[in-house]
Amino acid sequence: MSELAAVVDSFSASDLSVRVPSGLFSVLPFAPAWTHPGTLLDQAGSARAAELAAEVARGDGAQRALQVFDLLDKADAGIAIFSGLRGAVKAYKGEDGAWEVDPQQATDAAVKALGVAWAAYALFDGQVSRLTEYKSGRALLAWYVSADLVLPFADNAAEGGVAMFTGIIDRYTPAASEKLAAMAGPDAAKAAGALAAMKDTVGGLAAQATVAAGPMSEWARNKLPGVIGTADTVTGAIATALDTLAAYRYLGTALVAEVCVAEGKARAESEARAAAEAAEAARQAAEAARVAAEAARRAEEEAQRKASAQREDYSLDASQPAASLASAPIKTTRNAEVEARAEAPVAKSGCFGCGGLLLLGLAAAASGAAYALGL
Repeated sequence: MSELAAVVDSFSASDLSVRVPSGLFSVLPFAPAWTHPGTLLDQAGSARAAELAAEVARGDGAQRALQVFDLLDKADAGIAIFSGLRGAVKAYKGEDGAWEVDPQQATDAAVKALGVAWAAYALFDGQVSRLTEYKSGRALLAWYVSADLVLPFADNAAEGGVAMFTGIIDRYTPAASEKLAAMAGPDAAKAAGALAAMKDTVGGLAAQATVAAGPMSEWARNKLPGVIGTADTVTGAIATALDTLAAYRYLGTALVAEVCVAEGKARAESEARAAAEAAEAARQAAEAARVAAEAARRAEEEAQRKASAQREDYSLDASQPAASLASAPIKTTRNAEVEARAEAPVAKSGCFGCGGLLLLGLAAAASGAAYALGL
């Protein structure tokens, strides 16, 4: 399994695989403005997004795409990396047959078309048309159309028209399919169906690239030896680069990274939103708990206040002074005999004066009565 971060980070802005496509794109009006994307972390913008992008890249589709793009740059498998630019150099040197349709070169062009289509099929789950939604996808198509289709066969287009390019692909697809299957296994058969969905796009780009064939050839003639950094002849410079340039691996890896980074960023943003929502929910729950605790505390304080007030009411009589109790009448119940005895005068021994007075009173009353009868 290829780790995306390691593959992406294996390229730097000084690599030939980066500098040559950038230079060629500078003279292609339909090519995207291309700069080296940088490391996976640079593209993702955060460690978490880069981690999630690498996780997405471990899927079968991304892994298959990385494998196919790597195969397209295997010079020892018979695929000429610089077939298009080599043709441009031959034309510059005035060599005969520079623009003839060489079967090997045409087969290489068909193999690369099949490979790009198959990689897109794997990466986008069969939706090959999504290739042009991504900047790296458009750059990949621009490289293929210009370096491996238009430059080698531009003179043929003058006679056969733009349809000649797609005709080359159709004619050499069977041989290309055999070559691709020999490298990648029987699954390569899916590439033919995927290519059918991409062929119209390739034809349209080829029509635009045909107009730019002159500037591209001029760039190859003037800039390529300097880019490669050799004092050899132009042909020698091209030969030197054959084993070092990995344009399809570079641009293909950039495509896989762009797709996976987009998904990684989306997942990271989703995680961040979920974390923010969870934090907000936790904050609201904590606030609700605080409010409930505050309400419970106040209710407890109110209950305690009421209980204290009741205890104070119950203790008022017990706290009255003794004097106030003495001033309150005390009621008792007695029977009549006891009451009469209590109210009768009590004779006191030794009170002779009182008894004498009583006898005198009785005597006087009797004399009065006798006097009255005598009258």
